[in-house]
Formats: sequence, structure tokens, C-alpha cells
Amino acid sequence: MSFPEIARAFVSHYYPTFDSGLSARNNLASLYRPESMLTWESNQVQGTQNIIAQLTKPGLEKVKHAVTTTDAQPSPGNGVVVVVTGSMVIDEAYDKPLTFTETFHLQPIPGQPGGFFVYNQIFKLILG
Repeated sequence: MSFPEIARAFVSHYYPTFDSGLSARNNLASLYRPESMLTWESNQVQGTQNIIAQLTKPGLEKVKHAVTTTDAQPSPGNGVVVVVTGSMVIDEAYDKPLTFTETFHLQPIPGQPGGFFVYNQIFKLILG
């Protein structure tokens, strides 16, 4: 697969799974490894368990993403950098959707041809 195809496949799996509720969101653990790192706004965590804890924390029970753009570039080691922009509604707590940008650095899973894991992930709300 080309790097744009990898990015599209990843995004089409990640966000619907995230938006399917907390129990489904726990299934995203298979996308992370102990060396994976997530920065969610200013909170930085590392490792599968810590990342899933961040993604399932109180206040994120019901989330609905609407992806606007997905861009991808190749990175060293056959990795792929994916940048996503869009809007999201969190727990119906806001009158209007929040705008976000999220960057994923995907790396090949050793010994698993065609498989990728999230090595780095940065999530930021765009406020103002």
C-alpha cells in the first residue's frame, strides 16, 4: 500500500472505533506499543495502558469526530506521518463542535508485513 492508502485505512479505522464508545475505544490498544507516546493537549503519556487511560478518561464518554482533511507523508524506516483536521462533539457538552488537529506517526510492526502501530500521537484543540 502507498503511504496515502495507509493513512486513509488508519483514519477510517481509528475514528469510528474511538466514536463507538468507551468499550470499543479500549480496542484501540492494539494500535499502540510500550514505546508509543501520546500528547493530549499538554498531557504527555507513554505506553499502551497510559494512552488508553487518557483516551477513556471521564469527560470523553461520548465523542463524535467529523474528519475534514487527512494528509500523509512517508517517514524514515518506512513509517508514515498522518495529519488529520476536523471537528468533534464531546459528550454533547458544547453548543457547537470543537475544531481539532491530530498527528500520528505510524511505524511498521516488526515481523508483521503491512502492519503499523502508533509511535507518536499529538492531539490539539484549535480554540479561538
